[in-house]
Amino acid sequence: MKIKNRSNIAIIRDDRLGDTILTLPVVKKLKNDFPKSKITMIISGISKNLLQMFDFIDEIIVIENTIQTIKKINSRKFDLILNFSPLKGKLYKFFLKSKWKVNIIYSSRYKKNFSNYKYRRFILNFFFNSNYLYKRDDIKNLIHQTIFMDKILNYEGLSISKQPKKINLILKNKLRYDYLIHLSSRWINNEYFYYDFISLIKEISKKTKNISFSTDLTISNDIKRIIKILKLDRNYKFFLKPSFKKWINLLDQSKLIITPECGCSHVCGILDKRAVVIYDKNNKSNFIKKEYRPYLAKKIIQIDSGSGIILNNKILSYI
Repeated sequence: MKIKNRSNIAIIRDDRLGDTILTLPVVKKLKNDFPKSKITMIISGISKNLLQMFDFIDEIIVIENTIQTIKKINSRKFDLILNFSPLKGKLYKFFLKSKWKVNIIYSSRYKKNFSNYKYRRFILNFFFNSNYLYKRDDIKNLIHQTIFMDKILNYEGLSISKQPKKINLILKNKLRYDYLIHLSSRWINNEYFYYDFISLIKEISKKTKNISFSTDLTISNDIKRIIKILKLDRNYKFFLKPSFKKWINLLDQSKLIITPECGCSHVCGILDKRAVVIYDKNNKSNFIKKEYRPYLAKKIIQIDSGSGIILNNKILSYI
């Protein structure tokens, strides 16, 4: 498809915060290549507060997977719709109208038989002008998601400039904390338990008491237990279910962030923060580190999870 400089473009990224962040370099590249075009991001509510901080996005539509959402999107009369998110559970995408619609079919990391995708692709051709299959079965051929999305632009004739550049967000906060530890439920698994985490904090506390903790909007029972124990030490600062604005500024105020792989790691990437990110080795961490690592972030250290002592020693060796 040939795109004009005044085109009306929609990019769908209605899944997780981290996936949305990985798409931003491609969005900015499109805006730079076609500055007079209007760029609309169609997203889930979790990404709204972040995207409002970037001036290369002209409009944000938060989806609700309803007829009202379909009507709202179709009223914009888009020239091009790029769907970079999985279709599962998001039926509204089949009913969107545009001069040209592009879709990516994401395969599972755990499946190696792609015969059913040929059938799915045949059906999807009735709803999209172009369908691309993103295979996740071969680590040697796996590429970073941002690079893959950029390849789609090239295949569709939508790319003028070279590789998309890293997105940086400068908040200019003064440092307040030596360490921020994000209490995602992903800390705890069948190898790493709440008492292993308590042991880690005791070791970190030998270096400094200037430690803060943030949590996801949903707090698991294991994390609640950890918080209850840690609150016995009044030196620590806790930010439970913080607003996005509070949370992103808190990350920016910290010298080092320690977190499991989640949206937090990608926010650290765009803030250019030093961070230690733990990847669950039981979830094909070699695939995830290659595909989902924060794009072009040089200050982030990636490590695999492990049993209590092993993982704690890995983390402590970097701080």
